[in-house]
Amino acid sequence: MRLKELQDLIDTANEAYYTDGNAIMEDVRYDKLKKELEKLNPSDSRLSTVGASIRDTILQKRKHNIPMGSLSKCLNEGEFNSWITNNLIKNGINKSELFHASLKMDGGSIGLEYENGKLILAISRGDGFYGEDITANALKFKNLPKYPKHNGVSFTGYVRGEAVLEEADWKIVDPEKLSNPRNQVVGLSRRKDGSLSEYVSFYSFRAFDVDGTPIGDTEEEMSKSMQRMGFDVAPYFVGSKDEVWKWYNKMATERTTLNFWIDGCVLKLNNIETQLSLGESGGCPKGQCAIKFDAEGEITTLLSVNINVGNTGAITPVGNFTPVRIGGTTVSCANLCNWDNIKQLGICIGDKISVIKAGDIIPRIMEVTEQGKKRINIDMPTKCPCCSGKVGNKTNVGGGDSTTIYCLNDECPAIIRGKIDRYLSSLDILGIGESVIDALVKNKYVKNPSDLYTLHAKEDKLADMVLGDKVKFGEKRTIKLIEEIEKKRELTISEFIGSLGIFGLGKRRVALIQDAMNGKMDTLDSWLDNTLIDNAQKAGVPNLAENINKELMSMKQYIQSFLNNGLKIINPQPKQVAKKGAFEICITGKLSAPKKVFQDKIEANGHVYVDSMTSNTTHLVAADINSGSSKLVKAAKKGIKVISEEDLLNLIK
Repeated sequence: MRLKELQDLIDTANEAYYTDGNAIMEDVRYDKLKKELEKLNPSDSRLSTVGASIRDTILQKRKHNIPMGSLSKCLNEGEFNSWITNNLIKNGINKSELFHASLKMDGGSIGLEYENGKLILAISRGDGFYGEDITANALKFKNLPKYPKHNGVSFTGYVRGEAVLEEADWKIVDPEKLSNPRNQVVGLSRRKDGSLSEYVSFYSFRAFDVDGTPIGDTEEEMSKSMQRMGFDVAPYFVGSKDEVWKWYNKMATERTTLNFWIDGCVLKLNNIETQLSLGESGGCPKGQCAIKFDAEGEITTLLSVNINVGNTGAITPVGNFTPVRIGGTTVSCANLCNWDNIKQLGICIGDKISVIKAGDIIPRIMEVTEQGKKRINIDMPTKCPCCSGKVGNKTNVGGGDSTTIYCLNDECPAIIRGKIDRYLSSLDILGIGESVIDALVKNKYVKNPSDLYTLHAKEDKLADMVLGDKVKFGEKRTIKLIEEIEKKRELTISEFIGSLGIFGLGKRRVALIQDAMNGKMDTLDSWLDNTLIDNAQKAGVPNLAENINKELMSMKQYIQSFLNNGLKIINPQPKQVAKKGAFEICITGKLSAPKKVFQDKIEANGHVYVDSMTSNTTHLVAADINSGSSKLVKAAKKGIKVISEEDLLNLIK
C-alpha cells in the first residue's frame, strides 16, 4: 500500500511540476519520497524517468535530438562524499580531479536548436525525450543572442539551459506575488500568444555541435565558449572537491542576495571525456550530480488555522503551530496558501508537521509526519469569514481560474481595511500603522482611502482619538500624520491607480501599460472607458484586461470621491535628457541603497541608467567586482568598464 501511495504522490507531483508549472510540494519532500521509493522498489521506472509525459495541449509535441536526462541528487555533505566514492573513486578517478560547479537555476529547462546562427526550435523539457514546441515564445526571451557564432562561424547545434524570471521581472508579471518565479516562468513559456515572454531570461548550461559533441574539452571551456557566443551562463566555479564544497556553502549563504531563485548547485567532472567515460546509472550520468540546498526544519504540532481576508479579497488559510526555532528565529505560523495545497498535504489540525523556511526566509509547512489522534478537518469556507458574502475564483495572469478563493463583496470590512493599508504602504505614507487604521475606521473618520484627504479638517478629533492600547493619538502625531498625507495629495496616474488595490494592477504594471500605449492611457478618463479592453494585447494584459476594466468601472464613484476630497492627478516628471557625452550605466548586485536611489542620482546628473547591459553601456557598477558573475564576464567581453559604488559616486559627481 505504501508503494502505491508513493507512486501516486510522485506521479501527481511530476504532472503538476513539469506540465502545469506548479510545484505542489517542496523539493526536499519530493527527493525524500524518491529515496523511499528506491528502497521499496529499486527498479521502479519513476527513478529514471525525467519530467512528465506530454499530454494533449495547444502546443505541438516535439522530440529532443539530444535527450534531456536527470541528475542524481545529494542532500548533504555525507551523500556528496558517497557520490564521490561510488561514482568516481571506485571507477579509478583520482579524487584530486577538478570539478565544475554551477548554480542550479530554479526555472524551466529548455532545449534550443540553432542552424547557421538562427534559432529554429525551442522545446520544453517534457519527459526528457519529448517536450512542447515553444519557439515563438523563446524568440522573445530578453537575453538570447542574435545569430551566435562559435569559433567565428554561425553556430549550428544545440544549447541546453534554464528559462528563469529574475526578481525584477517577476514583480512585473506577478505584482501580487500570488505564485513564485518558477511557476510563473513555466506558464509564460507555454503561452500560445507569447505575451510577457520578453521578461523571461535564459541561462545556458550545455552546448553541443550538430553531431551532438560538447563544444569544449572541459566544462569550463564550454562555459566560456557559450559566453563568447553571447549566452548568459549561470555563475560557476572550478576547483578541487574540497574547494567546490566550500563554494557550495558560500552560495547557500548568499543565495538570498541573488536576483534570481536557485535551489542548489550542479557538480560535474571538469574533463568532459573523463566525465562521459563513466557512463550512467539508473538513467543518471555518473560524472554529474545535483547538490540541493538544505532547508532547515523542525517538527511541531498544528494547533489551529486562521482564515485571513486580504485587500484584494483573497481568502488565505494560515496555520498556527507550537513555536519552533528555525534558522535563528522563532516561528509559530505559516501560510497554507489555498485549499488545493491543504488537500495535497493531507493536513488536519492536531497533526505533527514538518516546518521549513523556504528560501531561508518564508516559513512553510512541508508535510505531515504523524497524524493526530483527534484530527479536525480544515474546511474551505462557503462564505466570507469576515462579511459572510459570496466567495469564488478570479482569473489569474495566465487566463485560468485562480487556485485562491476570494470574497466577492467589495464592501467587505476586511477588504476596506486592506485597501487602506495597501494605499498607505504603496505611497509610503508614514505614521499610520494597524492600530491607527483600526481607530480611524472604528471612529468612522475613514471609511475608505479617499477619506484620508479629509483628515486635515478633523485635527482636534484625531488628537483625542484613543488607540487600542488606551493611549491618545496626540497632537504631535496628528500633525505628522496630516503632513505625510498632504505630501501625497498630488499623484501620477501610475501612483494613483496602482495604489487602489485592484487585482493584478500595481504601480509598475500601470506604468508598463502606459508605456505600451504611447500616451493613449495617460489620463484618468482613458482608464475609465474601454480603451484597455480594446487594446488588451498591445497593453500586454490580454488575460487581465476584462477584469481590470470591470473593477475600474465599478470604482468610478469611488475614484471620483478622491477628486472631490482634493486629490490631483499630475503628469509625471519628464525623464532627464542625457547630456552630451553621457555615460550609460548598469548596476549588478546589492549596493548600500536600493537601485532606484542610484538611478535617480545617475539621471539627475545627465547620464543614462539601464536595467540590462546594451551595446551602448559604458559602465557596470558591481557590488563585488571580484564575484566572477556572468554579468562581469559579459562586461569584460564587451569592453564595458566595471566600477565600484564609490567609483560611481565619483564618476557622476
